[in-house]
Amino acid sequence: MSIDMADAYIAEGLAADTAGWDFDRFASRMSTTPPPWRYGRLVDAAVGSDANTLLDLGTGGGEWLSGWLSGRPADRQPRRVLAIECWPPNVPVAARRLARHGVLVVAADGAQDNVEQGPADRSGRLPLADRSVDVVINRHESYRASEVARVLRPGGTFLTQQVACGESDLHRLLDLPEPEAGDWTLRYAVNQAAEGGLTVLDGGVGTDVTAYHDVAPLAWYLRQVPWAVPGFDPARDAERLRAVQHRIDAAGPAEVRRQHFWFRATRRAT
Repeated sequence: MSIDMADAYIAEGLAADTAGWDFDRFASRMSTTPPPWRYGRLVDAAVGSDANTLLDLGTGGGEWLSGWLSGRPADRQPRRVLAIECWPPNVPVAARRLARHGVLVVAADGAQDNVEQGPADRSGRLPLADRSVDVVINRHESYRASEVARVLRPGGTFLTQQVACGESDLHRLLDLPEPEAGDWTLRYAVNQAAEGGLTVLDGGVGTDVTAYHDVAPLAWYLRQVPWAVPGFDPARDAERLRAVQHRIDAAGPAEVRRQHFWFRATRRAT
């Protein structure tokens, strides 16, 4: 592989649109082995057959929610489905994608990273009435547990899947110092949920593996998720991406492992 081709991959990743969370654009050039659970099945169980109102918190471009709704029988879908998105460029993308499902997409201010929230933090306010939602789902989005509890009906369900702190594999791949172990773990999230008025019922921890077949999807991912490697700029730090491409050429796809966790909680009766 010539340097020119490596540069072409990097340029492709830098040019790709970052609105929404459409990983399909690089589907043939990256592959992911998910954690041992299936988020969709967890959502199916949380919604059951009697949830009237479902809120997808942090819907991105509506990609996951649209796919889930398309695969669920019409007679088993909640009567009202809402989606909240905090990044403005994603809101119209989600609204267009979810319009055919009758989903109302609402823009809202996002919550601070969960580990940065303090007693006086008021970020992540949800523009919904108290006790108005049966099920809140959240995939890889920060949230304020007390706000989730506020909008849930008594006995309602909160289900979230999160990426745990630190992406050491990605730092090693880019030949960067590994981050210190952080606080965002299942234990931390469970304690925070309890403080916010939720009772955690079950959960789990597991690892996913993403294999990059060239650096175009990696450059795009690092733009899409800048907090994965804080301070890394795929354009400014292109030499590190070139080095990754040379290792891919020599040894095959570059694998990156990330730890995930999930939990299911209910609003405590008050």
